[in-house]
Amino acid sequence: MEEHRVRVKGLFDSLERNRDRRRQRPAGITYDLDDAPPAREAVPLYLQQLGIQSIYFLLPGLVATAAGASPGEATAFLCLSLAALGFAGLIQQARRGPFGSGYAICFIPAPVFVAPFLTAVPLVGLQGATGLLALTGLAAMAFVLLLPRLAALMPTEVAGVVVFLIGASLLPRALGAAHPAEWQAGAQTLGMELALGTLAAMILVSLLRGGVARFGVLVGAALGTLVALLLGLGPADWRAMLEAAPWFALPMPRPPDLWVIDLALLPAFLLAALATAASMLGDLVAFQRAADGAWTRPDVPPIRRGLLGEFLAMTVAGLAGAMATSSSSACVGLSIATRTLARRVVLIGCAVLLLLACSPKLVTLFILVPAPVQAAMLGYVCCFMMAAGCRLITARMLDSRRTFVVGLGLAAGLGAAIAPELFGSMLPRALASPVTLGTAVALVVNLLTRPLVAQQAGFTLEAGPGLTQAVEDRIQALGGAWGARWETMEKVSHALMEMGEVLTGRDVPEMRVQARFDDDQVTLAVQYDGPPVQTPAARPDAADLDGPLAAQEAFAMWLATRRGSGFTQRHANGRTELRIHFD
Repeated sequence: MEEHRVRVKGLFDSLERNRDRRRQRPAGITYDLDDAPPAREAVPLYLQQLGIQSIYFLLPGLVATAAGASPGEATAFLCLSLAALGFAGLIQQARRGPFGSGYAICFIPAPVFVAPFLTAVPLVGLQGATGLLALTGLAAMAFVLLLPRLAALMPTEVAGVVVFLIGASLLPRALGAAHPAEWQAGAQTLGMELALGTLAAMILVSLLRGGVARFGVLVGAALGTLVALLLGLGPADWRAMLEAAPWFALPMPRPPDLWVIDLALLPAFLLAALATAASMLGDLVAFQRAADGAWTRPDVPPIRRGLLGEFLAMTVAGLAGAMATSSSSACVGLSIATRTLARRVVLIGCAVLLLLACSPKLVTLFILVPAPVQAAMLGYVCCFMMAAGCRLITARMLDSRRTFVVGLGLAAGLGAAIAPELFGSMLPRALASPVTLGTAVALVVNLLTRPLVAQQAGFTLEAGPGLTQAVEDRIQALGGAWGARWETMEKVSHALMEMGEVLTGRDVPEMRVQARFDDDQVTLAVQYDGPPVQTPAARPDAADLDGPLAAQEAFAMWLATRRGSGFTQRHANGRTELRIHFD
């Protein structure tokens, strides 16, 4: 029982903000996190972000339309979704508490959740789908707290399979919207031509040079909508819908209907959350690296708090009856490119989103998008998601094991899309969708084959003047035998030398070393007889070297562990084990 309490305390201790590494202002940065750019600069800086975010504002409208919602209900759903984006941004910038990285990150309606929503709303309605989203957010928060290594479960190639299949699963929806079955044959042909023309306009504008390229989807959608209205392909009562929408109205939450939730649909939402976590993880690391001039490796506490904040926002969105949120990688990239990382810019953006959520008339413009234009937008999103999946799949060299992980995952997912009746008759409904089946196969193959490539070695190092040379010889030999990256093994060697110095200062005669190579991580375990060492300094200072022995040892342990991805130690029966992970 005591050990359980210690573990729980350790989980929440890992979220404390005093454990964050001290940042150094990056060279050449225009506005750092705590800087306050004047409004004349902060507002235009955010408007660039808004141009990216607004591309995805139409996704909640697509979901509401698929649910058969009335124009008023669709507008209310989008208003709630915009409010959820503002709430997510505010949580992420929190500087106290266990939620939020403290970084200036913008959010968008999550594209990866469009497919699960479109699958769920015909069966359980919009309120049932948002209930599934709330359950997913709660489960994901527990997942982030309890799982020490997300990357081990979701390596880049598996994340790529998920993203690719999500994009591919949207293609049937896009084709169906391009020529709706209820339209007459002539209108269907006209709708397909309009969808292709709108998609071509989006692509052409996106390829132009200058700031207008960022608004390719909006420009193409506006042109396509105008042509559709002229051809009579838009909603017949669009004028009445605009007139009926008020200029100002507070968004009213619509709690989910728990009685209609179908748990068989939950796996699809959980897999989308897993892909969202992988994307958010990459955005947090990219922002953290740009915001710290002395960055050497990911600082785990703010990343874990950032993920918790993301899934708290997702839970609140589901409980309020809104669309899922996710971080915008494009907005993060824009912040880094403009060298502007100030929280104030995103705070202004959160205020804009919350105000926009209170204007149904403006939001209605995103609802009145004709079906062929929606098809073009879905096609545009499909292109980017499938291309992003391919980039993730090929981010690392595909050896034989990873080739089977990717190949079997894609084969299973595409097979379920091509022959849904066959797979539906063989599998439970929870696994029959392309995204769920493909991701499940990739995850299982990855987990089952990881032990086949794991290698380990054990040896003993004696204290003394020959320790440094012995460490170098051993680690170089292991790196060559394992085919590990030289940079990784150099980190292992450095950590082992520093720990050897600490134990030599304690008059420990020898240390027993176990090293394990496991596909994407090297684990170093050092055992010795004696009490535990000092915890690595959270905020090291060179003055510690002239301080008491405890401070000197804490500084030395910081040197040993600073380039690792995780450090733990445990003591039992007079023996201590130090364990460091290197990604």
